[in-house]
Amino acid sequence: MSQNEQVIRLLEDRDHVRLRPGMYIPNINYSVYELVDNAVDQYMLGNGDTINVIIDSDGSIMVQDFGAGLPIAPSQDIPEMSQAELALSRLKAGGKFEDNGVKSAGLNGVGSSAINFLSEYFYVRISKQGRLYGLDFEQGLVVNQLYEMEDENDEYPDNGTLIMLRPDDEIWQDIGNTLDIPAINRRLKQLAYLNPGLTINFQVEDYNGHNIEEAYLFEEGVKSYVEELTENKDLILDPIYVTKEVDDIEVSIALAYTEAIDHVILAFTNNVPNTDGKSSHLAGLKAGLADAVKDYQVETTNKLKNPITAEDTREGIVAVVSVKVASPNYIGQGKDYLNMPSVRKATADTIKECMEDYIDKNPNNAKLILEKALEAQRVRETVRKAKETARKTKGLVVTTKPEKLVKCVSKSPEESVIWLVEGDSAAGSAKQARNEQIDAIFPAFGKINNTYDYTLDKILTSSKILDVIKILECGIGEDFDIEKLRYHKIIIMTDADVDGAHIRTLLLTFFYRFMRPLIEAGYVYIAQPPLYKISQNKRVEYVYSDEELKEKLAHFSGKPNLQRYKGLGEMNADQLWDTTMDPKYRTLLKVNLDDVIEADRIFSTLMGDDVEPRREFIEQNATYANIDA
Repeated sequence: MSQNEQVIRLLEDRDHVRLRPGMYIPNINYSVYELVDNAVDQYMLGNGDTINVIIDSDGSIMVQDFGAGLPIAPSQDIPEMSQAELALSRLKAGGKFEDNGVKSAGLNGVGSSAINFLSEYFYVRISKQGRLYGLDFEQGLVVNQLYEMEDENDEYPDNGTLIMLRPDDEIWQDIGNTLDIPAINRRLKQLAYLNPGLTINFQVEDYNGHNIEEAYLFEEGVKSYVEELTENKDLILDPIYVTKEVDDIEVSIALAYTEAIDHVILAFTNNVPNTDGKSSHLAGLKAGLADAVKDYQVETTNKLKNPITAEDTREGIVAVVSVKVASPNYIGQGKDYLNMPSVRKATADTIKECMEDYIDKNPNNAKLILEKALEAQRVRETVRKAKETARKTKGLVVTTKPEKLVKCVSKSPEESVIWLVEGDSAAGSAKQARNEQIDAIFPAFGKINNTYDYTLDKILTSSKILDVIKILECGIGEDFDIEKLRYHKIIIMTDADVDGAHIRTLLLTFFYRFMRPLIEAGYVYIAQPPLYKISQNKRVEYVYSDEELKEKLAHFSGKPNLQRYKGLGEMNADQLWDTTMDPKYRTLLKVNLDDVIEADRIFSTLMGDDVEPRREFIEQNATYANIDA
């Protein structure tokens, strides 16, 4: 065989997962999520109503359910192997492939075995009618096939499955080696909301110096979820709640009307979040709600000079729609987009019937719902007129770019970068430092207005915000078109201090409220300029936090020179390039909305009118401090 010929190898399931773990598991949290999803499936099948999750200080994980227990009979495909061992040691092995009416989060037979392969140890305890069985793996290899055990301390239930594991340090150091406890906590609470009657107990040993013990049980399901989501919002009406089964499709919807001008709708299929924004049950909720409110307008208004639109009927709502369906049909590799016309119809019919009944029985509240939609219609008309005026005066025409914009040579959005820089001084350094081919520069003009409670017509009166809209070229409101975006990397570069953090928050608030698809598409980033420069002889190190400073100083002898950057303008072009702008060495934080509700809560807390929650949030999450040497 010549040196140029490739060697073709066939890898076993375990070896491939350990070689390419990121193909199967996005982060270490999925070691918990996958096992909990399986436990929730047992509850959905009517087996057990409690799940226990325990995380120890060494990172070990225990998940216990009180369901039917994993099957222990010999497998049909490999008789010398139990069904439990097959399910946990082979990819694409499972009991959820047939169209047998099972409503489950996981249908591909990959998750549990992949978690097993990526664990230092993975011990299984199965209870069946009072008898206890064990099954033990280490690094995905079985070390003890299914064996019967004695329950010496009477600590196991008559039925159920308990799994104990510890993620393998050899693997997880490459794909995220720290469990995100707050995210896990939010997900477990969310699962309890989506499954009324299910109790989820969560314990964490020694997290940031203290233990966590939570117990989640929500008998009113998604109604309780919406109540939590609206805690920091001004309600117009208490949540409206409906749950119904239509042709074996379980539909649960809760929605509340708030004083806010935007809307938040969360959609779930079999407990899995659907974030694409196009899913069938999301479309069904929008359509059914619009039909009910528009029909009410027709019934109560003699002349419809300005009829409301479907978008008008959604203004200010916070809603959760959850469906449970057998054999869900998703578009794409993920589960973000559910495409099932039957689910759309079931959801639309359910919410329309519910809203019609609510409107009929609550005439005063019905008027409030219609008034909210009519106010949205009036604002929309004002925006239309403002846009028309702006176009006539070339105010929104993209050819009239702000004078301070420094353009890049490239015309390709895919490779072009726009740096929104704090202040003219920093912009000057950035202009000298940049790669002229791909880097465009625009000074971020100091603090913009807090746009959290702005309506779109008010946005169009702010010259500073209009400059950002013009630079990005993708429009706003009904004219927004992400395909026209001029730059596919939008980097906010502000000083590493309190004022810089405030400016970042104001810009992010604007993007979140009025250009959210930019964040959802992964186009918005935050630059990480250093706080300090340490130099000694020819050695130079840049430091990005006070914690890192202590670490770095310990590796210097004597008393090195220490410079604290109070602003980007203190850096010369070379320093700014080396530390913050050079793609080879820079650190960028991608802004994402993996947890849209947590994002909405944070923005509502930080940018809303209620001072006390904002003060508490800042005290608990303060990162920056004023330190003047």
